[in-house]
Amino acid sequence: MKVKFCGLKTHADIDFAAELGCYAVGFVLVPGSRREISIKQAMSLIQYAQSSGLIAVALLADADRDFVLQVIAHSQPDIIQFHGHESADFCQQFNYPYWKAIPMLATNNWLDYVCQYNQAQQLLLDAYGCGQSGGSGQVFKWFTLPVEYRQKLILAGGLTVANVAQAIKQTGAEFIDVSSGIEQTPGVKSPVLMQQFMQAIIKGNS
Repeated sequence: MKVKFCGLKTHADIDFAAELGCYAVGFVLVPGSRREISIKQAMSLIQYAQSSGLIAVALLADADRDFVLQVIAHSQPDIIQFHGHESADFCQQFNYPYWKAIPMLATNNWLDYVCQYNQAQQLLLDAYGCGQSGGSGQVFKWFTLPVEYRQKLILAGGLTVANVAQAIKQTGAEFIDVSSGIEQTPGVKSPVLMQQFMQAIIKGNS
């Protein structure tokens, strides 16, 4: 089971994510987000995460080409996560490893996205679309993920300590992404919830 904690803003958050056995951590470079960090902050946090043995993911949403290039050049994340309505051509033009979020509140045809974004390393099923953004705490209707796609898909969207075990059992997900579900207040991570979330995953995976 792989886990990504998203929306981290401090070195302490990164330390705890590494200690808990996270695979990846995400940093949000989306203007107006309560989890937003600057490119300068991303440089420091991403380097620190990488030195801690974590996969560092820079999350962007409908950014223009120049901003994406700046993020790549200055912060050098392992992965760019496109979390808006970017086309496959837009994502692929950078020749850089990327993940693409699928707006599960706006579509039931997730498999179309898998085919369309076939160069994405991972596709993230998240509860956004129809005017909602990621990290909203909303849940979409879970379904059993076909075995042949489980390594390619990341389950996200409204996952919490209370529901993640059930989500894993119901979907068969092998990769989990959480943001709001480990926050004590909007944009501020809770070490207690981070630990409880990982314990709940172990329960769901047993």
